Amino acid sequence: MPISDRAAQLRAALKEALDGEQVDLFPVQHGARISALAPAPDEWDRWHQVIAVLQTADDWGSSSAGGTPEIWAEIKDEVST
Repeated sequence: MPISDRAAQLRAALKEALDGEQVDLFPVQHGARISALAPAPDEWDRWHQVIAVLQTADDWGSSSAGGTPEIWAEIKDEVST
């Protein structure tokens, strides 16, 4: 399944907000998922930029599975159901 332009743009914007840190993008059942390591808790300016980017996604959040805080976003397929 090809990755949409919207997902690729979100990945690029998140990478920029994270000052070039690694941002992964991979297909999921109904779209694409973008994930990266979360900024440090005291990096307020970076968090503001990251959250602004995440809010452009269809779904977004964070997790600490495995003890490592991560942020994630999902872009749903742009096909009507």
